[in-house]
Amino acid sequence: MNTGWTVPRWRAVIWYRTEAGSVEIEHMLSEIEDLHDAVERGPHFDCVEKIEVFRVFHCEDELLTVEEAERR
Repeated sequence: MNTGWTVPRWRAVIWYRTEAGSVEIEHMLSEIEDLHDAVERGPHFDCVEKIEVFRVFHCEDELLTVEEAERR
C-alpha cells in the first residue's frame, strides 16, 4: 500500500533456512502491511525461520510512552 510516506518507518529482517545455513534479508518498509508483500516476493514462506520488525525513529520522541502519546 502506498500512503505517500516516503521515509521508511519499519525495518524487517527475515531469516530463511538454506542448505548452507540461515540467510537474513533486510527490508525497509514505509507501512507495516508492506511486510506481507516482502514475504510473498521472497523464497517459499515455509523456509522462513523468523521475522523481526523494528520501528525506525525519525524524531526525538523515540522514548515516547503510550500515556504521553494519548496526552498529545
